[in-house]
Amino acid sequence: MNNLRILHDNAIDRAVLTASSQAGALGPGNLQRDERSAVLRAVGTSVTITATWPTQELIACAAPIRSNMNSSARMRVRGYERVGDAAPVLDTGVILPCPEAPLDPADFGVMPLGWNAYQFGGVNTWARGGGADGVAWFEPVLVRQLVIDLSSVDNPDGYIELSRLVAGMYWAPEYNPSYGASLATVDTSEGYRTAAGAAKTNVGTRHRLLNINLEFLTPSDRARLARIVDECGTVRPLLCSLFPEHADPVLEQQHMVYGRVANIDAISASSFDIYSAPLQIEGY
Repeated sequence: MNNLRILHDNAIDRAVLTASSQAGALGPGNLQRDERSAVLRAVGTSVTITATWPTQELIACAAPIRSNMNSSARMRVRGYERVGDAAPVLDTGVILPCPEAPLDPADFGVMPLGWNAYQFGGVNTWARGGGADGVAWFEPVLVRQLVIDLSSVDNPDGYIELSRLVAGMYWAPEYNPSYGASLATVDTSEGYRTAAGAAKTNVGTRHRLLNINLEFLTPSDRARLARIVDECGTVRPLLCSLFPEHADPVLEQQHMVYGRVANIDAISASSFDIYSAPLQIEGY
C-alpha cells in the first residue's frame, strides 16, 4: 500500500491555461480559483485543457477537483518537455479518473452498477456534497506543457464542468499515519421546532473533514511538514490522499480531500529523532 500523499504546491496556479471549448464566460481561468461556483464549463461532453509554463515543472499528479463527471468518465494526461514537441515524455493513456466500486463488495441487484463514493451532480449540488474528484498518479516528470483530455459521453447534463485543477509534485512521508485516521462529513444544517412543535431545518452546506496523526516523522519529514504548514497556513488549499492508488477506488475517493489545514498544532519531539504531529484537512 502506498503512503499518504500531500500536494501543497499547485503548479496549475503558475500556468497559462487554455481549453478546447467553453460556455460563455465560464473559461479555464476559473480552474485557478478556489470557489465552488467558479467553473470551467465545456460545450459538449469532452474537453481538452492545456497548461503551459515558462519553465519546466515537476509533475507527478493531475486531479480535476469538484466536477460533474460520473464513473464512466475518461481522462488522458500527456506531458511535453518543450512546447511544440511532437512526442510526449508522459502519457497515461486513457484512464478512469473516478472509477466505480469493484463488484465484489456490491450486493448484486441491490447496489446499482457504476456506483462509487461520489454523489453525481453539477455545480448546483456541490454545496450539499455533490460532485466528483478525479485523479491520475504517475512517475515524476519535468514538463513545460501538460495536456489533459476529459470526456463523459453519457453525462446527463450534456456537458462537462469542473471547479478546480490540481497538478504538481507530492510529498509522501516515510511512515504512514497511525491507525485511527477518521473521515467525517460535516453538515452545517440546523434543526429547530416551531411554536406548534413541527420539526424544521435550516439547510446548510456539507463538507468533509479528514483527521490523521503523523506519529512517526523522520527529521527530513518533520522539516517537509513544517514547510508545508508554513506555506499553506489555514488559507491555502492542498490535496491530501490517505490511500493513493489503492486497489479499492472507493476507499481512495472517500479519503482524498482537497481543502485547507484546519489546525496549526505543534510538531512534537516524541522520541530521539522521531517527531509527531496531528493534521486536520477540511474540504473546500
